Amino acid sequence: MVDTGDVSSGGSRDQLERYRDLTDGSGLRFYSVPGNHDVGRGGRSDAWTNIIGATYFSFDYAGDHFVVVDNADDRTGIDAEQLQWLDTDLAANAGKPRQFIFAHIPVADPSLPSGHVSGEKGGEGLRSGQQLVEKARHYGNVGDFFFGHIHAYLAYRLDDMDAYVTGGAGAPLHFPESSGGYFHCLLVGVWPDRVDVEVVRV
Repeated sequence: MVDTGDVSSGGSRDQLERYRDLTDGSGLRFYSVPGNHDVGRGGRSDAWTNIIGATYFSFDYAGDHFVVVDNADDRTGIDAEQLQWLDTDLAANAGKPRQFIFAHIPVADPSLPSGHVSGEKGGEGLRSGQQLVEKARHYGNVGDFFFGHIHAYLAYRLDDMDAYVTGGAGAPLHFPESSGGYFHCLLVGVWPDRVDVEVVRV
């Protein structure tokens, strides 16, 4: 299970500990993406790293590679150190069948009906979002992007790669139901020849 961020309203220790206790007790393995509400202004949170763990990391599952990126503060975007780590990590796993990228703030694209995306708070968020897509395209085996932040379900394309916004797990919704404004999660099936993404309403 991957959560795309904003697991708390303000990133307090009490809120993050409650989230950790709930996920630890669920019987599922959770991988958590930090959201802007979780880390606060400046994009760094000792509470997050002490209670939840690293803000960016990667892991393998069933032969594929999964990358969690920290872009929770759009003012700073994905900093240079993390971009270098990302480049090294994607390169080391370029031989895997697929790589999947998870981040909180969606990379901006004209097809998205919202300005709540990378670059909303400044140029660094926009530039580093573009670099994220460029690096993914370069290695050629990135299958899909998954984002949160916008409280709805949206599907779009980033440079011929599939991207999904899945931010409908409980907070007030940003869109009418007809435009993806409903509570949901995504069930993703990965097969040798395809990736199936099913929207499960909750």
